[in-house]
Amino acid sequence: MENPVTKNNRPHVFKTVTLGDIDLDDRLTNFSLGTHADSLQQSIEEIGVTHPVTLVPVGDRFRIACGHRRVLISTLLELNEIPARILSPSSSDESMLMLNLSENQIHRHYSAIEKGLILAKLSESNVPEGRIIEKHMPMLGLERSKKLLAGYLSIIQLTPGLQNLLHEANVPLRTFSILFRWNSESATAAEKFFSILRPGANKWRDLLEWIDEICMRDEITPFELLSLPELQSVLKQNDLPPNTRYERVRQLLHSKRYPMLNDMQIRLAKALDALKLDDKTRVHIQDSFESDEIKVEMKFRTREQFINQIEKLVRASGSDALDELIRIFQNPQD
Repeated sequence: MENPVTKNNRPHVFKTVTLGDIDLDDRLTNFSLGTHADSLQQSIEEIGVTHPVTLVPVGDRFRIACGHRRVLISTLLELNEIPARILSPSSSDESMLMLNLSENQIHRHYSAIEKGLILAKLSESNVPEGRIIEKHMPMLGLERSKKLLAGYLSIIQLTPGLQNLLHEANVPLRTFSILFRWNSESATAAEKFFSILRPGANKWRDLLEWIDEICMRDEITPFELLSLPELQSVLKQNDLPPNTRYERVRQLLHSKRYPMLNDMQIRLAKALDALKLDDKTRVHIQDSFESDEIKVEMKFRTREQFINQIEKLVRASGSDALDELIRIFQNPQD
């Protein structure tokens, strides 16, 4: 049964459509990554689809303008029909994309990856660049910028696996744009690397910057760096807790990025250990080694605790370990 409705002087028809008549392979307006919400599936399972999907007739079948997730869930639940609003058969790809964005603008937050996929579909639909910049980018919360558009359009060169990982962590474009310079071999290595670590957005930034800086300095590819045996060894230790695995990878990359600083930190740890100070005695130094000042702090509650710390400090004062500690800060190259 059809119910014609007029909106903005354009006739719309609301009707019940057989799911088998909907083209699920037409993914023009399906740019949402990730799985559908369990709450949506539960709602459809209990009370059905209450908000009609929007379809465009093509011959004896329909394209989806809005409602890919509702159609998918209904199909998984083996429903036969779905309520739909039927648009004009002459609806253009751009108008379908615009309608989808308008419908989801209030309650959807798109990741940087999803925004790139949307802009790419507009470009692939032959929408002029100027109109994308002036009309569509603001709908996605983006400033009108030709350079920014070029960055988002570059997202389609990333592997689907990388796109999903970046989407899940909600990594901003300015962070992962580094990947656009990497060759396909390096991009594949990066996908495997990050699929194991699953870092948050801030850790993505640190890791990508360190990898890129190391490779530029040493004139190697990210693939070569990520293939290092010591790094692969950590990645293959499946029994490591996620935080421990990330920290070991971070330390390895940090030592590669700052070899001199890493060497000084190792020397410092050995010197402090060799001093054999009391547990309540603390040596405070600047981690960046920019200052040669060394501070010693003692905490005690009894005379015995005070004397014990002083005695150990006196013994340390004549040790080679103290000379090494001073040398690290005053003559780090020695």
